[in-house]
Amino acid sequence: MFGPIFFDRFAMAFSLAIHIILAVIGVVLPVLILCADYLGAKYEDKAYAVMARRLSTALLVFFAVGTASGFLVAANLFFLWPTFMTLVGKVAILPVYVEVFAFFMESIFLAIYFYSHSVFEHKYVPVLVMGVVALGAAASAALITVLNAFMNTPAGFNISAYLANGTVTGVNPLAVFFSPSAGIEVMHVVSTSYFAGAALFLAYFAYRFLNAGTDDEREYYRKALRLTFYIALIATVFAIMTGIWSIEGLYSFQPEKYAAIELDLNAMSHAPEIIGGIYVNGTVQYGLAIPDLQSILATGSANGTVPGLNQYPQSTWPPLIVHDMFDLMFFLGIGIGGFLFIIFVLDLLKKKVFTNGLVLKLFILLGAAGLVLLENGWMVDEFGRQPWIIYNVMTVQQAANMSPSIIPIAILIVVIYIIILPLTFIVLKRVLSRKLLRNELKE
Repeated sequence: MFGPIFFDRFAMAFSLAIHIILAVIGVVLPVLILCADYLGAKYEDKAYAVMARRLSTALLVFFAVGTASGFLVAANLFFLWPTFMTLVGKVAILPVYVEVFAFFMESIFLAIYFYSHSVFEHKYVPVLVMGVVALGAAASAALITVLNAFMNTPAGFNISAYLANGTVTGVNPLAVFFSPSAGIEVMHVVSTSYFAGAALFLAYFAYRFLNAGTDDEREYYRKALRLTFYIALIATVFAIMTGIWSIEGLYSFQPEKYAAIELDLNAMSHAPEIIGGIYVNGTVQYGLAIPDLQSILATGSANGTVPGLNQYPQSTWPPLIVHDMFDLMFFLGIGIGGFLFIIFVLDLLKKKVFTNGLVLKLFILLGAAGLVLLENGWMVDEFGRQPWIIYNVMTVQQAANMSPSIIPIAILIVVIYIIILPLTFIVLKRVLSRKLLRNELKE
């Protein structure tokens, strides 16, 4: 049970779970800074100017830590999954190369940004510079997602020849960018990253508002909350839309994963949508079935046929816990979307929602819920592809480093990540506390 492949899986999963948190913060922070800079310049508002300055300091810390974490994740791939990386190197390495250029663009313009306020006379130059940083951050997320899409729907080489004799032929590097799931997966990952990152900052700003000591500080955090809320709201709309499209894509391109998520044992028309339920002794039990709904959602007609797990060998079934994980993701997403819509309506009605104690406490809970939703969503994607690391091409077992020597390396990776996350927030707190917010607002 605790052989090399267990440590390969655990170390990779643990490192990615931490890295994803750093990544979504790194994606949303440039957008927050860009908006704060723009509002500060347009309205000559001191609070927004201070907000941009303080958030840019936070971005610098997260960028440094996120970069180190990204290199460690890359090292993990080479150490833990050598066979997988050999195939990726021959077929799907181009998105990684392009991502390096996006990273350089982000790095260069981030450095320029810190001098833009004092060097350039035009007040909107920092906004444009941070816009390039935001574009680089989003591009990095998108390009890495392209590689994940290749794992879900491989393209760009002769798969039949590879399965027959292990040779890589017919390579088309550009085809990786246009694999069947690439477009929708990129849109869904980027939108959910903006949502999850914004949710974390909503929680932070709400907590700080509740503990603010002066009226100036409370007004500062009110503005920060309202700005972050609208970024979260827009991201949520796109996340829900692209999430629905993603399920439609699974129906077409990963029917086995689709069947596991929906807990369909047999191909059928008039398929019910099963809420809850577990697989016991060859049957689905304890679930609520809504007649015809699944067929309608998947095919547009109650007569439409959906795939079933019994069409495939049981050895290639994903773990069926993905069904309940998907239910959790769905209901969390709907609940969060409904909550944000209510806040939006109340704000339109000029209600003071961003200073209401109950709403602020719910924002704190929203940060935790958003993080659970993000991690759970990635687990549905990765668990749902099991036992494949590249769908219908290479199993996790085939890709893993099976040498016992990998065990201490895997343990070291986990220890490093256990240290990285709390240390990052400790450093950030000390950096930001060097200058009190109340003093910055009065300067």
